[in-house]
Amino acid sequence: MPQHHHHNHGFLARLSEKVFRLTGVNLHTLIKFGVVLLIAIAGIGWVLLNTSAERAKTDFEAAVNEPKRLTNKEKLRIISMLPSDFAEKIPVEKIGVLNFRIELAEELAKSGDIYTEKATEQLVFLYATRCSIEEGEGLDSENTFRKLAQLRQEALAAGNEKRVATVDFLRATAATARLIVSSERADFRFASDAILNLDSKNLVKLAEAQKLYVDAINLHTASPDQDNSAIFLSLVADKLIGSPKSAISDLGLNLKDYPNYFQFHKSVDGQPLLTRESKEQFYGELFAEIEKAPPRSPVTYRIIIQLIDRLVNKSDIQTASLLIERLNKATSTINPNIKVHVDESIKNIEKRISTLGKTLDLSGATTFDETPLKLPNGKPSTIVFWQPSDKKSIEHVVLLSESEWFDPWASNVLVACPTELNDNQLKAARKKFFEFKVIDNATSRRLATDIGIDILPYHVSLDKDNKVIRLSSAKN
Repeated sequence: MPQHHHHNHGFLARLSEKVFRLTGVNLHTLIKFGVVLLIAIAGIGWVLLNTSAERAKTDFEAAVNEPKRLTNKEKLRIISMLPSDFAEKIPVEKIGVLNFRIELAEELAKSGDIYTEKATEQLVFLYATRCSIEEGEGLDSENTFRKLAQLRQEALAAGNEKRVATVDFLRATAATARLIVSSERADFRFASDAILNLDSKNLVKLAEAQKLYVDAINLHTASPDQDNSAIFLSLVADKLIGSPKSAISDLGLNLKDYPNYFQFHKSVDGQPLLTRESKEQFYGELFAEIEKAPPRSPVTYRIIIQLIDRLVNKSDIQTASLLIERLNKATSTINPNIKVHVDESIKNIEKRISTLGKTLDLSGATTFDETPLKLPNGKPSTIVFWQPSDKKSIEHVVLLSESEWFDPWASNVLVACPTELNDNQLKAARKKFFEFKVIDNATSRRLATDIGIDILPYHVSLDKDNKVIRLSSAKN
């Protein structure tokens, strides 16, 4: 990588001359009035883009650093937080912000006072964050990796297992970020070594595991070297599977499936297939994969069920039933812990298939002063199933309520939640979906159970006599 040099002094001198020529005011006069803050930010940005970000400071940092020497307590406060707009900054600005804090943290870590330990902990996160940014931008990160290795060695010598585990994890995520930019064999070896160095028993924080999981998936999706990225995915999966936390272990199982099923994962968010030929080819390929090596992850099976659910309509109902039979056979020997969930999903889609063409009992009440539904009433109806904890389903029903897709004078739109809602949630639902009828808890649960709703958001369309004419996830 090219070496960076510092020319801040010369740059500021030229900047002062330029300001004087343009304004007739000496730069030092501007400092007294605070205008220099704005100029310094622009100047530093230019220097960073052309040299390095090592000595850059935010305007806030410069302000607190100039009037007086910072106390150790103030240093700790600064290194323990990033600016609220950090995520919006360009990479060189981010590195500048980090370097200022790293400088303070290094001083504090060497001070030997009560803040030393916390400063050292923060140094790990600061260096790891800088490393990930450097990797994402294709910058030379060797010095940063070296500092992380040094911090790990010091933690190991001090018997601080928690810090060793933290460094190992952050080093692994940074090395994974490198692969997204560069996928040379040496990079794969470096990242693989970092993953192998992880101890599964320390992988207990779901948010951290999800980051590693998402990075590994993004890598495989974008990598031109699918063979090596699949091997790397498998290494990450093995570490996650070994976690004592079941949610993290499930992520690992999904990674094991992903190389063979990622094209089907993408299809869930894609458009439904329209022609019989395209459907035959797609589901033929899907089941060839399933019957060759059944998936190991509940997530993968949920994806498969969602894809089959697209066939729950009058013209494709036979195909859907046949695929469910094949899925039942293919999963007869899978892990019993996963099979329980798969069997439940199969049971629910079979309910949905059997509901098509049946007349539903819509007796019940709305949540607004328990008004009886009184259906059928000569109008077609649509039941929209949603969940307040599911962001997508909330957004979907809000979109429906604000659109003109349903004419409230010509049709009935019923909003139902498969789980119990408390009074506050019911009030919020009535307020958000005021144009629709929000069904009470008892009726909602009964309908969700009878129809087999386990995909959200989900639509059930009925004719004017309450006969089911269509079922579909909202995506379709």
